[in-house]
Amino acid sequence: MKIITPQPVTSSTLTSSNVAITETIWTAGTYATGIQRYEGITLYEVIASPSTTDQPSVGAAKDVPTWKVIGAIDRYKMFDNVISTQSTRTGTIVVTIDPGQIINAAAFFGLAGNTINVVMTDPVEGEVYNQTKTLQDNTLIADWYAYFFEGIYPLTDAVFTDLPSYYNATITATIDAGAATAACGEMVIGRQSLLGVANFGTSVSIQDYSIKTTDDFGNVIIQQRAYSKRADYDVTVETNRVSTVQKLLADIRTTPTVFIGEDDKPETVVYGFYKQFNIVISTPSISDCSIEVEGLV
Repeated sequence: MKIITPQPVTSSTLTSSNVAITETIWTAGTYATGIQRYEGITLYEVIASPSTTDQPSVGAAKDVPTWKVIGAIDRYKMFDNVISTQSTRTGTIVVTIDPGQIINAAAFFGLAGNTINVVMTDPVEGEVYNQTKTLQDNTLIADWYAYFFEGIYPLTDAVFTDLPSYYNATITATIDAGAATAACGEMVIGRQSLLGVANFGTSVSIQDYSIKTTDDFGNVIIQQRAYSKRADYDVTVETNRVSTVQKLLADIRTTPTVFIGEDDKPETVVYGFYKQFNIVISTPSISDCSIEVEGLV
């Protein structure tokens, strides 16, 4: 059981991206209702009627707002802590990040593509890490019948927890979708910490935000919306590390964090917040810990 504490990706640490900025930057002037402009990495829309001359960030903060926040521009949607908003590009998405500190793990959520590749490059030693993972789930292919007739399901999440610890290394991620559209809902880089061992008994689920209503004639009307992952981790912690684990969890109580039950079980990987945790000091050598995690949408 590991956690990845995120390192924010900003316009200064994102040194390269092939996702084009198609939105229009704000410049001083008069803007009518409904016009959208971006400032920094945030997209805004005019809600004042009939127009405003306010700067977007200033207008959005007023008691009677003149602009409203739409969200991150497309290039930065994969760094905005919202999995359901994706950075997209036909073919491939390639981004390079220079975090300026030690990073030894990366996680990706809301992916669309065939493969994802992560490369770490040190300015002195050159390429020190290069690994590619497929985004196709072949676990149902157990025999020749399944090979020809069973569906192949896409994997939307991927984690890389074996990056070497280099201080000045850059990280390049490539999502390859062939001729289709590559997408990434969230890319998280940071340092990983070991909590303990996730046990059988860990449960996973989702929270669905779709709306299902029934009209006067009994017809069910479904409005599909996003969903978030949930996990209740059953973890064994070494008793002499209980204080450390308690401190680690306390430090991330308001920070979106990647929780990893097991690397090769994507269903146990959740990006979000813990609702609560409980540690029972069971024996002098091992203790029992439960962590309830709510994923981001």
